[in-house]
Amino acid sequence: MRYSFGITDYSLPLYIESLSNYWEQEDINRYQGYPYVHWLQCIEGAGTILIDNKEFSLDKGQGILIDRDVPHAYHSSKGKWITAYLTFGGELIVEILATLNIRNFVKVEDPDSELRQFIDECYKKIQREPTDSYQTSAMVYRLLTLVKKNQIRNRANQRVFIEIINPIIDFIKENYKKDLKNRDFVAQTNYSQQYILEIFREHLNSSPRKLLTDYRIRKSKELLVKEPNLSVEQIGHNVGFNTNSYFISTFKSREKLTPGKFREIILQ
Repeated sequence: MRYSFGITDYSLPLYIESLSNYWEQEDINRYQGYPYVHWLQCIEGAGTILIDNKEFSLDKGQGILIDRDVPHAYHSSKGKWITAYLTFGGELIVEILATLNIRNFVKVEDPDSELRQFIDECYKKIQREPTDSYQTSAMVYRLLTLVKKNQIRNRANQRVFIEIINPIIDFIKENYKKDLKNRDFVAQTNYSQQYILEIFREHLNSSPRKLLTDYRIRKSKELLVKEPNLSVEQIGHNVGFNTNSYFISTFKSREKLTPGKFREIILQ
């Protein structure tokens, strides 16, 4: 059986989109990726995964975490293939995956018992009792920490996050209200702007400026709800946008509605 969660508040840090603990898996071809992060686990049989120009088997007990918008496909290797899965997103998903050093996809070859049983336990908990958005958010975070715990660590990737990505993300969080330039990001590391951009593109499929804009939009959404007496223009200024028109156009491009309309819907 599959649970599909009606998401009403996209500003939550983490939320579940769908979950199943026993699914007869059909063939999937997602050439444009999927808009949510996806944990897929083999329960019975075996499957073949195609991702990032690689093809490999997903055998019983094994799992794979696939990031948003990463092109992929999978199908049964032979006969019936039973899977469990959890799809999820949230306002903090990019930052959490970056902090956990999880990029594009992670295959877990030999999960421990806690990770093997995790989806089934979540499913049974949801069946037993009403589960609110805070509880499901905690489930997602627990899954990510379990995947990280089980992940084979790559020393080169660890160095990149410690020396480049994490310092820039921390700098953005502390200075997002300021008029930041690329040279400000460079100053946080000992690497060139070109190399920094390559690292962010490779590991996060993003850039420092895009993460800065994402963070500003997230902070603006918080203020739109928490500070109803502040004007849209003042909120845009408070989170680092130079002009009201740029704030509104950027917000609408990313959220598919204006800041004023967002506030109206949330506060109604």
